[in-house]
Amino acid sequence: MTLRIAAAGMALALAACSLPVVDKQADAAARGLYEEIRTGAELAKDPNLGPPLKSAEALAQLAEIRTHIPAGPPAKVENRSFNFSTSPGGSSATLVHAYKYPGGTVLADTYLEKAPGQKDWQVVGFHVKVEPKGGGEAPVTVTTEPAEKT
Repeated sequence: MTLRIAAAGMALALAACSLPVVDKQADAAARGLYEEIRTGAELAKDPNLGPPLKSAEALAQLAEIRTHIPAGPPAKVENRSFNFSTSPGGSSATLVHAYKYPGGTVLADTYLEKAPGQKDWQVVGFHVKVEPKGGGEAPVTVTTEPAEKT
């Protein structure tokens, strides 16, 4: 009887704890950018793309990523990791997604920021690493990262 009560108590305690979940809006912005790059959409019109990525140079680098990722939609997308932080200057997030293709995996790191009072996340950095299935050639890495804050 005591064992059942202890087990029930542990089950209730575990149920009260929940694992952290990714911010749905940040996740949608990160996945949306990858999809826009993959399909060749006009990135300059993306309202979630922050000013650091709207320069001609950054837009060209983002467009270059498309040439390195497999054609067609991924078979599966996994959230690999996420990190959120908040300070008086605003919030920041880093999300890592794994886009699974038959020939390998594309790892996409998306950096987002939200100023105090701002409703929507802005993508301010994006990094992609293409990992061929079974090793093969060295992975291709194209990087567009946020500017350093001063």
